[in-house]
Amino acid sequence: MNINDIINDDLIQDEPNLWSLKIHNEFDYSDGKASEKYLESVLRNTTNLNSNSSELENHIKDWPSEYHLSTKRAQLFTGFNFDSSLQVLEVGSGCGAITRYLGETFSSVVSIEGSIKRARLAKLRTADLDSVKIICAPFQKIKFKKKFDIIFCIGVFEYSASFVPGKNPYESVLSYFSDILNPNGIVVIAIENQFGLKYFNSSREDHTCRLYEGLEGYQLHYNKVKTFGKYELEKYLNKYFSSIKFYYPYPDYKLPNCIFSEQFLSSSRAGELVSQIKSRDYFGELNNLWDESLVYLELSKNGMLPFFSNSFLIVAGKNEIQGASFDQLAVLVSDKRIYKFKTHTRIFMANGGEIKVSKKPCSGESLVNIDKLTLTESNSNWEDSSSLQTIVYKNCMSQEMNLSEMFKICRKWVEYLNGESEYINDVKYLDGKYIDCIWSNIYLNNNGISIIDQEWIWKEKIKLNVLIIRSIYTFLYRIKNTKYLSSVIKLKNLKKLISIIAESMGVELYKSDFTEFIKLESEFQSLVFGSEKKYNRLKLRWILFNQTSFYFIRKIRKYFDRSGIFIRIKNRFTFTI
Repeated sequence: MNINDIINDDLIQDEPNLWSLKIHNEFDYSDGKASEKYLESVLRNTTNLNSNSSELENHIKDWPSEYHLSTKRAQLFTGFNFDSSLQVLEVGSGCGAITRYLGETFSSVVSIEGSIKRARLAKLRTADLDSVKIICAPFQKIKFKKKFDIIFCIGVFEYSASFVPGKNPYESVLSYFSDILNPNGIVVIAIENQFGLKYFNSSREDHTCRLYEGLEGYQLHYNKVKTFGKYELEKYLNKYFSSIKFYYPYPDYKLPNCIFSEQFLSSSRAGELVSQIKSRDYFGELNNLWDESLVYLELSKNGMLPFFSNSFLIVAGKNEIQGASFDQLAVLVSDKRIYKFKTHTRIFMANGGEIKVSKKPCSGESLVNIDKLTLTESNSNWEDSSSLQTIVYKNCMSQEMNLSEMFKICRKWVEYLNGESEYINDVKYLDGKYIDCIWSNIYLNNNGISIIDQEWIWKEKIKLNVLIIRSIYTFLYRIKNTKYLSSVIKLKNLKKLISIIAESMGVELYKSDFTEFIKLESEFQSLVFGSEKKYNRLKLRWILFNQTSFYFIRKIRKYFDRSGIFIRIKNRFTFTI
């Protein structure tokens, strides 16, 4: 790919595969000198620059570095099948996170970036990819000799007013895209939703750091940045593209774990899954006004999730969309695990019309073994109902139920586990395949109990009481920040609370059960997330002893050396569980 065969302008070569427009006033867009200097150092000293590089992720220290180094950036296109022969133009390469993915996926990529510093960082990120050419220039000023098959515009369209003159710069940009595309060309745009649910729930606008800026129509920054609601964005696109498909990344397009099709998200079936995904305020901890997960469930009942999705991913074609397909209802990639234990989950419509769920290791292996833990493929039917976790969570919001009433429904789950257990020395044990038989994976139906997501196998038998502690602990950990929980489940001493909840389900717990739970859970977390067993044990003991003090210390941990603080506390106190 010769740059002179693509561009008709006078260019200055900055370094191999990087050029600048000869007459170019550089864009004033930056994360700051310190941030870009740090990123340069990381990219120059990293061996694995791939879009799925865990080596790069190890250098994440703040939000800018997370945005540029997280493997989640490329997860935006999980589940998409692209024709690798398509001629690609990327508008706005930034520091090269998406550029890297495009260079790994397509045989020919031209990427445009207005800032020379960021263009050089993108070049570093793609240094070993001959398929990528980077040009530092305002994209609308470049005179192309050829047309492209596909344009990627990820997190850039909203800034059109900052860089493109005219009465309506957003329409001008779409017109320009249409002009430089082949007759069957397509454009891929990722952008925040002006009416994303998180913005109603006290999250600051992602670009301006101002509460409700987007909801109010960008009165302060209209000439710099603007996102759009679904209807307005679709109206713009319809002027230049005849085929438009919306997809929905959750929690948003920046760091997505899930991608939903319009068909699935607009149905009433997606609510349970979406309710488990937390939004994020990128300027700091989100101080929710109300419970987002419960609102998601209500929006799903009314087919309103697409309108309130935090982000859009749009594929639009001048004619019928070709060369880019999404052949399922939704895809998910597991979060925060070590790479060997990461999974790819596909939700799809089977030939008979049933919705199926297939989960496989991202490594492509059917089985992954590390020490006592095995990750397996799992396949199940989609459950069109609320999980046991959701039912109990709603109960815990009630100010009228007592604790026994809240958890009464869990007795069916306990009965099931009792039926699957066996006595060993007068103690009930379960097979290791039940290690993740927790409430989020349990559905109650007319046939009794359905278990989903059976991906884990522990190579030792598990005491029944330990699994009951694990399930209650996992549930309480998930709801710890909920504002309006009933006062009956707000004990500081989590061990005591877990014992009371278990008793309400007819289970008596003992000190030895908690000791074994700490041992099992610390080992499990160590294997799955790569964390230290000693730290996991200390954390669990502390939370069980006094969860309030633990979460307070964790909240202010950025002011301290975490390991130092934990070691000093460990040396001073002994937590007896």
